[in-house]
Amino acid sequence: MTPRRLARLATAATLVLALTACVSDAPTREEASREAYSAAARQASASSHERISTLLSAVTQAAPLRSVATSRQDICRAGDTNTLWPHDDYRIRCDLSETRYFGADGDILDVLREVDKRAKAAGLMPTTTSAVEEIERYLAANGRTDDGLLLPEPGLSYLVPGHDSTVGVGWRRDISTLSNQGVTQLTWPTVFLEANSVDFDTLRSGLLRRSEYLVTVSSGTTYYEVPWPS
Repeated sequence: MTPRRLARLATAATLVLALTACVSDAPTREEASREAYSAAARQASASSHERISTLLSAVTQAAPLRSVATSRQDICRAGDTNTLWPHDDYRIRCDLSETRYFGADGDILDVLREVDKRAKAAGLMPTTTSAVEEIERYLAANGRTDDGLLLPEPGLSYLVPGHDSTVGVGWRRDISTLSNQGVTQLTWPTVFLEANSVDFDTLRSGLLRRSEYLVTVSSGTTYYEVPWPS
C-alpha cells in the first residue's frame, strides 16, 4: 500500500471518529419527559416520599425540637453521553430530597444526643466521621482549632440500611447568614420539577426569632433511573 493511500485512509478514519464523537445517543426531550411523567416514575416518587417522611418523623418525633419549615424537591434530568466520552452514568434519573427545619434551645449537645438516640432506634447506622463524639470534641474546644481558628459545626450522618440513601443532621447558632435559594428552573436537561423552598427571611423574623439554634434533618434518594442501553 502506497504512502498516499495510507495517508488517505488515516484521514478518512479521523473523519469517521470526529463525526462519531459528535453524535450523541442522549434521550430527546420528549423521551425524557415521557419517562419522568410515567406512572412508574410517579408511583416510585410517591413511595419514596412516604418512606423519607416516615423516616424523618421517626428521627425527630418527641425530640426537643420545634418544627418551623420543610423543603422538598422532586427533580428528573436527562443524561448526556456520546460513543467516545460518556460523562453521565444515567440516561434519565429522578431524585427526591426533603429537609426539615427546627428551632432548638438550651444545651445543643443534649438536643443532638436525643436526635441521635431516636435515629439509632429507627434502625439508622451512624457513620464514623459524623457522630456525636465529633460534636462533643468540637464543643469542648469551643469550636476552634489549637491555633484559634473557627471550625465549621460538625453534624450527624447516618446510613439507611436496605436503601442507597443517608440521613443528615446539621445545626447552627448563627442564622443571620442564611439566604433564600431559588428553585431550580425547568430547563433542559431538567424535564420534571416539583419543589418548595424555605423563606429564611420570614423564619428569622418569625418562628426562629427566639430560637438559639437552627437544626436541620434531611434525606434524599434516587427513586427512578433509566440506564443506557447495553
